[in-house]
This record gives sequence, C-alpha cells and structure tokens, in this order.
Amino acid sequence: MAAKTKKILYRLIVLAPFFPFISWWVLGLPGRKYGFFYPLITTLFMAVFCFYIYQCMRDYDRIAKKQRETITHMTYINHELKKNNLIKEAMLEISNSVLNIKNMDELLNSVIATAVQLIDNADSGSILIKNEEGRLEFKAAFGYDLEKLSGITLAIEETFLYQYTEGNCFNPCIIHNPLNFNERYMARETYDQLMDADALILKSTISAPIVVDNELYGMINVDNTRTDQVFTEEDKMIISYFANQLGIAIKNARLFEKTLFLSRYDGLTKVYNRHYFDELFDSIYKRAKRYGESFCLCVIDLNDLKIINDLHGHSAGDFVIKTFSTVLSENTRDSDLIGRYGGDEFVMVFLNTMLENCHEKLEMIAQRLKDTPIQLNHTSFQISFSYGIACFPKDAADSKELFKIADLRMYKHKLHQKTI
Repeated sequence: MAAKTKKILYRLIVLAPFFPFISWWVLGLPGRKYGFFYPLITTLFMAVFCFYIYQCMRDYDRIAKKQRETITHMTYINHELKKNNLIKEAMLEISNSVLNIKNMDELLNSVIATAVQLIDNADSGSILIKNEEGRLEFKAAFGYDLEKLSGITLAIEETFLYQYTEGNCFNPCIIHNPLNFNERYMARETYDQLMDADALILKSTISAPIVVDNELYGMINVDNTRTDQVFTEEDKMIISYFANQLGIAIKNARLFEKTLFLSRYDGLTKVYNRHYFDELFDSIYKRAKRYGESFCLCVIDLNDLKIINDLHGHSAGDFVIKTFSTVLSENTRDSDLIGRYGGDEFVMVFLNTMLENCHEKLEMIAQRLKDTPIQLNHTSFQISFSYGIACFPKDAADSKELFKIADLRMYKHKLHQKTI
C-alpha cells in the first residue's frame, strides 16, 4: 500500500468517531429528547470499528514487511545458490580442461575471466606466473590489454601479496588502497610501465597465491576500478578457491605433460622412443603410400660403444649416446624424425629427400664427430657410427622390408669401416 494512501486512511480513522457529533450539531438535533444519546452510541460503535480497521492496517503492514524481507532473503539465497553452482561448474570445467586445453595460457585466461564474472563488484583481473628468473610475468588478463602487460615483470617483493602478508605469500589478502600501495613498494620503472598500460587504475584488489608442490607458482588478482572497499571475506574465500583449484590443475597438467613426454621420448637422449617412433613411422608410411610420396629410412648403430662401457663405465657410454643424439638433432631438419631403437641403435626418417642427400648429410655428421672428440674425466672419445639407408618406394614398398634393407646396409657399412 502506498505511503500517501495509508496517511490519508489513518487521518480518516482518527476523524471518523467525531462524524456523528458533527452531523448531530449540523442537523440541529440538540435539545431534542434523546438527541445526545444516539450520536454518543454511534460514536462508540464508530470508534470500535475504526480501531479494528487500524489494527488490520497495522497487521497488513507487518505482513507486507515480513513478505518483503522473505522475498529479499530468498532472492539473496537464490543469488548465492546460482553463484555457487557457477563456481562448481567453473571448477569442473577447469579440472576437465587440463587434458583438452591446447596450452596453459588458454586455461589461465579462462580462469581469470570466470573469476571476474563470479565475484560481485569485480570488473578486471590478472594472473601472474613466476618465470625462470624468479620474476612474475602477466600470463592472463581480463579487462586489461594483455599485449601491453606482456613485457612487464615484477619482483615478488613488489607485489600486494608479499608486502601485505610481510613475506608470507601463502595467504590471500584484500587491498583497499592499491594505488598508494603500489607507489610505496613498487620500483619506479615498474610503476611507470604499469601506469602506461592502464593497469593501476584500481580502487580495490584481492590477491591470492597459486601454490604448486608447496612452492609459490604465481598469483591471481581480481580488481575493482570504480569503488574502494567493495570486496568481502567471502570474495576472498572464492578467489582462494580459484587459486587452489588452479594450482591443482597446473600440477595435474605438469604430471600429464611428464607422462606424455615419457611415453613418447627417450629419457636419456630426448629423441623419440621406439614405441612412438613406430607410431609416427606407420603414419608416414601410410600417407606416402596413399599420396605417392617418398622418404628415406636410415638405421644407425654406434661403433664400439661396448668397449667404452667396459673400459670407462656405463656413465661414459651414456654420455656418448647423449652427445651423439644431440649432434643428430642439431644437424637435421624439424621435419625429419629421429628415434632411439635400442642401447646404441638409432633410426631416422628423411622426408622428401633423395638418397644422395641423405648420404651427404650423414657423412657430414660423421666428419663433424671425427673432428671434435668429446672429453670426459680427462679422457678423449671419438664417436663414430655405421648407417644404412633404404628409400620408399624405390628400394621397397613394404615397411618391414624397408627396415630389413636399411639394417642390412648398415651392417655392410660397419664391416666396410672395420676393413679400412
């Protein structure tokens, strides 16, 4: 009920008991028999009725107020439930995206965008990751120009988190005066760079650490550029939850990358292992067969590795193998494949290369190894190898036959070297 209407009704209730007396006087009833008795009785009845109406209106106001409070509370609960559901969905998406995300930058940008959208009063944010030098780099941003921020790095001591927590960077914090805070603790050059990037127009900030394996990996910041003192302890809990989940996702991504690497690469030489090389070779062979392409398969075997292991130990042999694989990688194209097939045996695939070019490439590598002996524990080693090449489809159209031919030619080359 409108306030103006209620005010008018209250006035009428107050005046209503006097209406019978007013009517009695206006109609000239004074002096008549029982003239005063009737308006008195009428007035009493009117007073009781008006009091009843007054109580009803007060009860209506109380009920209406209670309903408004209930609606407000239900609206708040509904908002919180909706926000919690969005947070859960976002966390589930982050966890699931680890296996499907193309790169970590996409994951970070998705996280900061979701965090800004879910935290009330947030309008911008950023994620900083520690680089190899121990400085923090901007890897994701929402509401800022990431291109302008990408060249800026901060020392950990220049951050909100470090100064506000007095070096204990494992606890989140809320900064209500970030601009003054930056001027006080940040290097002038860094401060000017951030000002030029429009990244310091802040009124309030929440900062939370990203921790991986009990070490500070980075920080996530959510900002408000319009109003100060808008973030709450609840907001700090939400950003902490995001940071924790992001730390778990990064750790899982690291484990996944490590597992994937170990499933594809040889641990010592960092070239393809036999299993993954066979997968790639099978794809290359089928493609070449289908589209009429050509390639050369090369089988390589290191000479006298057993003698080196027996005389100087397996650590020396491992060093020879590692050095040899590095030289191979440095002197081949990115499109060429290198794999370690066994202890001292390597395989290579040269795509769209003539046989003569393969011979020239391998002889050049052999000469380079001959000219630059390796040194280990004051002992000099000269690396030499034998190789055999077979080309598809000139030498064989079958993949197994191709390996047999290359392997046979490698042994012939090894025997030839021993007779020299």
